[in-house]
Amino acid sequence: MSGVRRRRDAAGKERRLVKTDNGEDPVILSDSLESETGSARIRLRERWELASVLNFLNVFEPVIGSNSKISAEEIEMGLIKPDSPVAQLHIDLLKGIPPVNKNLNGSDAWVTVLCKKLTMWWPWVAEGEIPLTANKGEEINRYKELDPTIRLQILKALCEIRAEQNDTVSYINDAIKHGTELSCFRKNNIGGDRNGTTYWYDGNTVLGHRLYREVKKFDPKTKVRGKGCLAPPLASFKWETLATNLEEFRKVADDFSSSKVTVQVAVSKIVQTDAIPVLEDLQKKKERAFKRKRRQEMLLNDSQNSYRVESTRSCRNRRPVSYTFDEYDRTIKEAIQMTK
Repeated sequence: MSGVRRRRDAAGKERRLVKTDNGEDPVILSDSLESETGSARIRLRERWELASVLNFLNVFEPVIGSNSKISAEEIEMGLIKPDSPVAQLHIDLLKGIPPVNKNLNGSDAWVTVLCKKLTMWWPWVAEGEIPLTANKGEEINRYKELDPTIRLQILKALCEIRAEQNDTVSYINDAIKHGTELSCFRKNNIGGDRNGTTYWYDGNTVLGHRLYREVKKFDPKTKVRGKGCLAPPLASFKWETLATNLEEFRKVADDFSSSKVTVQVAVSKIVQTDAIPVLEDLQKKKERAFKRKRRQEMLLNDSQNSYRVESTRSCRNRRPVSYTFDEYDRTIKEAIQMTK
């Protein structure tokens, strides 16, 4: 999005007018809708399941197929407000889980197929009560009413089911036989301390790059198991998404570089050497692609304007007719260029 302006609607309420870069009509967002979306995005980024889904799509992209090229931000928005790209992602995953249902080509029929797969696999890939079951088509509207974090849990379970299929297992075995490190399939953290805080880095060109922190917390309250015995403190984990773009990665690197915590200094060095150069290169490619697109649009507009001028000029300004072969070839070339 390239610009934001504010204006008032007919009821006198202020609205945000967001101008898009792709030339589409501006989108009007209410402050409440923007706040709601931002809050839901934060809650998603506080779930380890999102990082797990993104890692799965990164590792198994060759198995899943080319139709699933979707960014992490698009997945987040699709979980907040169900849309076509995320629906297609679910369909691509379901097509890899036999038996393949013919109704996957329908608009929302994939939700029913998803429910049937979850009912069969849920006890083996997830915990707790299954949040969505088939109910004579009512599950389609029910899915759209679920909280985004619940939809994320469902997507995570679907990825787990897809990972159990024969082609996925064969892909891992073949890759390891050809020398691929096991860490490509079992992600390792990039640093940690004695308190249980660990840092993770993952991403690719399509999904984007992200830096995470997992904080282990202990419940100070302990229960007595017997005379003179105390139960071990209960541990809980807090997941944080520290950086999702170049600007945020730079900020983390700067903040951690001057930290008194040894692991943060180490993470800062890894970010500066491994993440930031890749993100800077991607940023340059995006800028070049944008400039190239703008030049093509300008050339096209100039060509169309020139064609209109040529097509509306008077007969007295036209060149005299020549019947030579050279003149004929030149005229044909001009017409082809004008058409392009």
